[in-house]
Amino acid sequence: MGFLLPRKEGPEGGDVAIVWRGLMVQKATQQLLFDVDWRDSGGSELDALVIDMPPGTGDVPLTLGQLVSVDGRCFDLHLAIIHR
Repeated sequence: MGFLLPRKEGPEGGDVAIVWRGLMVQKATQQLLFDVDWRDSGGSELDALVIDMPPGTGDVPLTLGQLVSVDGRCFDLHLAIIHR
């Protein structure tokens, strides 16, 4: 989404922080999934789409669960570093 948003003016530059909730997130997710031509230059279909999200039940995971039928497996790996 960063390509669609304006950048900060001045010497600091950088990205603009935004908060999207509800319908805005749902519509952006829907457009990303269904309006993007995911085929390669030879016309081959997409074999797999990996979406990396933080854990939880926020708007994006709920929207994906409603819009997409999962045909495969999902692995949830939690890595922890223990400091002594």
